Amino acid sequence: MIPLWVAEMDFALAPVITQRLAGLVELGDFGYPPEPPAMVTSQFRQAVAGWMNKRHGWPVDPEMVSIMPDTMRALEIAIAGFTEPGDPIVLTDPVYYPFREVIDDAGRVPHWVPMVAAERRWVIDLDALEAAFARPEVRLYLHCSPHNPTGTVFTVEEQRAIADLAELHDILVVSDEVHADLAYGSQHVPFATVTPTIAKRTITASAASKAFNFAGLRCGYAIAGSDSLHQHIRSVPIRERKLTSLPGYEATIAAYTGGEPWLESLTRHLVEMRDHAISRLTAIDPVLVSSVPAASYLLWTDWRRLGLTPDPASFLLQRGGVALSNGAAFGPSADGFLRLNFGTSKVILDEAFARIEAALAGR
Repeated sequence: MIPLWVAEMDFALAPVITQRLAGLVELGDFGYPPEPPAMVTSQFRQAVAGWMNKRHGWPVDPEMVSIMPDTMRALEIAIAGFTEPGDPIVLTDPVYYPFREVIDDAGRVPHWVPMVAAERRWVIDLDALEAAFARPEVRLYLHCSPHNPTGTVFTVEEQRAIADLAELHDILVVSDEVHADLAYGSQHVPFATVTPTIAKRTITASAASKAFNFAGLRCGYAIAGSDSLHQHIRSVPIRERKLTSLPGYEATIAAYTGGEPWLESLTRHLVEMRDHAISRLTAIDPVLVSSVPAASYLLWTDWRRLGLTPDPASFLLQRGGVALSNGAAFGPSADGFLRLNFGTSKVILDEAFARIEAALAGR
């Protein structure tokens, strides 16, 4: 089976990260990591702040950085702290499926706002978003930027429109920006920077692990846009915040202080693989390509017209031995879509597409 579903890449770590982790092994240093976020060390905070300033033009206050095991923990903390059981929480349709899972697990209700495709790019329906924010019981919006699974890198103007609505209706925004370092089609702009005042109601969740491919080391962070939000994160009991791992902590510092040349090489390869995947899909049927991603290594594809049963993901796995993410998990309107990971080699992609073509020919 060729697994083109899971959001990780088929590439070795950046040498600067490998060297730092090898140093841990050589020293036999596998003790406790710093406990997040109150005791997180200055080195980690400075690395995150320095990276944001250099890579994204965002002058982050290092004191507002809190270490987390992953981005989802930041969402869980915000949901628990700023909403009540039964409250609706706004998210886009489609979106990364753990967003819905953390809402369900917390006993809240997802309020889906549709995204619409125009010229192979997905955007948020702002009228629907405004209607959602206008509901008096809505307090929280989960933003995904760059967007997973569609690959949209939102423009400043698009995000400013969202920010204006959030401020008008007093909505807190948690912006998951874990794919930000993999933007290549256009420049990623941190949501907390799009208006002079939106940072005060924004928690940004991110990690080096997506771009630098070490998700299993469990280390992310949250950046609070105000002291009150930071104090809220600090007030969560340590066992509820959970712990990161020491290798993940060290890998993040290495990535953000010496990994940029490797990342630039990676993104050039991803653009080549994206274009190759789109070419192969277009040859099968142009309707399959619903969008051209401007970030990451994920391609949102539309298989509805092909009538594959019992569903496209099962068909391709059973008939072709190729596993893609089933779109139905990403939102109520996403049935019939599949998310395809092109973060691999051309050889593996070509084998996967050859299997897909053979499966379709044998129907």
